[in-house]
Amino acid sequence: MNEIEIIARAQMYLEKLANGVNPLTDEEVAENDVVNNVRISRCLYYVTGILKQITTTGSFEIQKSEFSLSAQQLERFAYSQTPLTVSEITKRLNELVNPLQCSTLKNGVITEWLTEIGMLTNVIINNKSKKRVTDNGRSVGIISEQRVNQQESTYEAISYNLNAQHFIVDNIHSIIELNRKKATKADEKRYG
Repeated sequence: MNEIEIIARAQMYLEKLANGVNPLTDEEVAENDVVNNVRISRCLYYVTGILKQITTTGSFEIQKSEFSLSAQQLERFAYSQTPLTVSEITKRLNELVNPLQCSTLKNGVITEWLTEIGMLTNVIINNKSKKRVTDNGRSVGIISEQRVNQQESTYEAISYNLNAQHFIVDNIHSIIELNRKKATKADEKRYG
């Protein structure tokens, strides 16, 4: 076995560990196993990326890939019985990838996608655009409720119950596609 083959095997072992799989038996490791710790998993993904780059190019250069999630990573999404905000859902999705290796899901992309498919709508109130839940959105578990802020003003808060969280995760590839389009537009603005 030459050096590149040894590195490729190490990369395969680390990738399996990062996905919570014992590389020797191909069985899932226990949920409380140290490799399922987010920090350890991210570290393993990072090293895996370095080793993969070495085996394919013969050298190493830090380069982030676009945001993407494998089926195995999505299985690790931390669903909540308590409704979550869209920023919390975005945060939990971003925790599934190694930020040193992969760009993150942009804030607002999920909300923009939900608006595009008619689950949310924009309304103008006091010359400001606000999001509101549509009947379709309510049917999948998007919740809208009046809350009071520290200045005792009321506002409409949108949250996502367990069913809505599953809806978002089940449609993550459409959301990722919109994220790619936004990143491409941002790059075009930045680089002309």
